[in-house]
Amino acid sequence: MTWRLIDEPLAGEGPWNMAVDEALFGAIESGSEPRPVLRLYAWSPACLSLGYHQEFEAACDPAYLKSRGFSVVRRPTGGKAVLHDDELTYAVAAPITGEFSGGLKDTYSKIAEALAASISALGIAVELKQRARAVSPGGMAPCFLVPSEKEILAGGRKIIGSAQFRGKRAFLQHGAIPLRLDYEALALATGNGAGQAARYERAFAGLADFKPAVEAAEVRKAMRAGFSATFGGDWMETGLTADEASEAERLRRCKYSRDEWNRRRMPC
Repeated sequence: MTWRLIDEPLAGEGPWNMAVDEALFGAIESGSEPRPVLRLYAWSPACLSLGYHQEFEAACDPAYLKSRGFSVVRRPTGGKAVLHDDELTYAVAAPITGEFSGGLKDTYSKIAEALAASISALGIAVELKQRARAVSPGGMAPCFLVPSEKEILAGGRKIIGSAQFRGKRAFLQHGAIPLRLDYEALALATGNGAGQAARYERAFAGLADFKPAVEAAEVRKAMRAGFSATFGGDWMETGLTADEASEAERLRRCKYSRDEWNRRRMPC
């Protein structure tokens, strides 16, 4: 396969980040883009992203978010809430063919292998582990407490949280790779109370817990190496096409920036 790599050095706002991910998925779903794409990006300001199916009032504390200057956006993917702050986020949008011709679990596992290779390239020992979804916590739990199809663990703690959705011809999977975590802020942002912070710290971690001086540029380089080693093929670094940028701006304006979507799942 020939892959596109979109490595964005400047952090974007939550609505823009989600709009770009959907625009990339849409280009492949429509058949106008045949190549898979790996996108690497960051967030500014810090943003709480909600899973598609979450109820807004149960999943976050709007007053706390406003007091901290955090934004909130609803993802097109499922899963639970994630507080995006000091992290690198990845997105894979790809055709459901060839390497990704299997179902959701198979696709998720293949990407997990690339993620594990990427974190290993940083010198952090990781483990891929299947966990039964039957133990999933309730609706207010943040993403990193909810078992994935194949979890990436370091020191027994989850270090990447991912979610996926699929169309007829393409899929989108994106996920958070925290460098450093503010457990109390996450607990308060998701309406769970600061007392949950210690529980969260036992369950999941940022990369700096294992490599204190780690920086985003180093993780970006490791992601390139891990995905290239796992999937092979040719890699072409690009930006968004004019059509993708135009569609992303439309989605940002009429969908991801609007309360109708973020609070009530009403698309444009």
